[in-house]
Amino acid sequence: MSGPDLGAFWSENKERIGVALAQGVDAVAQILHGGADAFEFVQEVAAPYIHWKRADGRVALAFCVVPDPRDLDTVLDVYKHAKELQPALVAVFVHQWTDGEGNWDAFAIGPRRAMQHCDRICGTERVQQRGPELREDIYTLFACDHEFPAPGRAQWAELLAGPAAAVIDHLAALAAQHGCVQAASDHAAHWANPQGHVEAQFFLLPDPGDIDAYIAIYERIRATGCPVSFVFVERDEFRVYDIFRLSARSYLEHHNQARGTVRAKPAESSETKTLADLRWVPRWASHVGCIKGCLNYLGVEVSDAWLFGATGHAFVINISDGLCPSGPTDWNTDRFLELGRNIGYEVKGIDEWCPRKDDNLTQIQQEAWDYVRNCIDEGTPCYGWELVHPDYFVIYGYDETGYYVSGPGCDEGAGPIPWQKLGTSEIGVVLVAGVRPAEPADARRTVRGALTYALDLGHNRRKWTDRAGGLAGYDLWIETMEAGKAGRFGLGYNAAVWAESRQFAVEFLREARQRLESDLHSLFDRAIAQYEVIARNLKTISDAYPHQDGKDSFVKVDGQALTAIDALKQARTAEATGLDVLAELLIALGS
Repeated sequence: MSGPDLGAFWSENKERIGVALAQGVDAVAQILHGGADAFEFVQEVAAPYIHWKRADGRVALAFCVVPDPRDLDTVLDVYKHAKELQPALVAVFVHQWTDGEGNWDAFAIGPRRAMQHCDRICGTERVQQRGPELREDIYTLFACDHEFPAPGRAQWAELLAGPAAAVIDHLAALAAQHGCVQAASDHAAHWANPQGHVEAQFFLLPDPGDIDAYIAIYERIRATGCPVSFVFVERDEFRVYDIFRLSARSYLEHHNQARGTVRAKPAESSETKTLADLRWVPRWASHVGCIKGCLNYLGVEVSDAWLFGATGHAFVINISDGLCPSGPTDWNTDRFLELGRNIGYEVKGIDEWCPRKDDNLTQIQQEAWDYVRNCIDEGTPCYGWELVHPDYFVIYGYDETGYYVSGPGCDEGAGPIPWQKLGTSEIGVVLVAGVRPAEPADARRTVRGALTYALDLGHNRRKWTDRAGGLAGYDLWIETMEAGKAGRFGLGYNAAVWAESRQFAVEFLREARQRLESDLHSLFDRAIAQYEVIARNLKTISDAYPHQDGKDSFVKVDGQALTAIDALKQARTAEATGLDVLAELLIALGS
């Protein structure tokens, strides 16, 4: 069994597993059984565990369902079970009830990292209130928008990359701010209040794959009764660390990620040059995912919501005839790229349409090849179009024959892709671009630019697409489904991309509300309410018609389709109202 095969099984069955988790181990086991057969394993169920066994009886993979992560003994037993069996992987499905009932996360216990957050399997929109003030202040310490020690999470990652003493010293300063006294031991710190009770613990793991260390952490938590502990775990990426929060509300909870300034490493040989820590960030909108990966490499800290929203992508909808999958990528992105300067980067490169028999194709391919190599040599991250299939891919390196890429279907990398491949498909586009840091604008200018573009995207489609964009896009989408002419593949892909974008529109508006003056809050609240309706309805469609590969077919006008059409109409109505509110916001923001 190979990793990619298991990944494909997960992608195909994630939604079904998410539904089954609320029904218990046996329901999950029914879904996993097909995978066991496909990989020629024998499945065994011994709640809360599901084992996939080899022919010799050894456990190759184990799955565990943790419906109540507040049960410390259950979580500790998971680690003891993993140590005893030593399978290649233990997948742990955890009910993260603190984020709202029905939220489930997947964690992995493996030989390289024994505490790894993998995925949100199933999610709802309801978030419960958090806990006591002291512990929440510590929680906020590691959040994306908090800046201690300056300049925030990047500084934590830089500290974690160095001697443990530097991290311990910073924690001691924070302990004093909370009226606590810190005691430190090897790769750990403990805070006690004036009464001598342990209030918080922090653990740094020099070997993220040492399962005994995690067992010791949980046993320490049980012995001290400490209300909250944080665990710093090194990732495979350079200067990137996961932060886990272990407390009475959840003893297996991914809290945040500390990402340091990434620097290019020397090439391994003269024939191959790579920016080893450059990878895309998986997103349905692959263009945004590639830019985010480049920004992470450069150390430009910007939230996904701010990136999606400030560039306008959060407000895009572009529909092609028949729900063709070209819609999400085939539109004029000039303004989308220009707005990136407001949040701290600029994109420059080569973008040429070269019909297959165009005599200029070879010349443009050579120009793109030279451009990318120069960028990589100087440490500038790049991305390009259709290096593997019609989508955007980060370019993280090259050798004498072609590009090394990361993107949809090859998160960890693929290549070399022959440099002469660009522009040879029926699409005939040669596009490569480098991403460089720039001076960001203030929040007011950034939001004003985003909302101006959003209104153009919604109303003036001929300015940015020759397809059906904005409100007209909804109309074509509805008409296509009502006529039974929607392609199943394209429907799933379009729904996934636009649902993702609108959810980030909600989060962008929330972040803008926080950054701008209080007299604008009521307008932001009205806009957020409309875009929540849009995001919820588009997710309804995406859930009903999840993205799937394979032979395409037309979507029948049945009960499920009628429900999706009704959701589309509700989203379209909310979008029209939301655009009106954005227009009011733009006036209130002034010139």
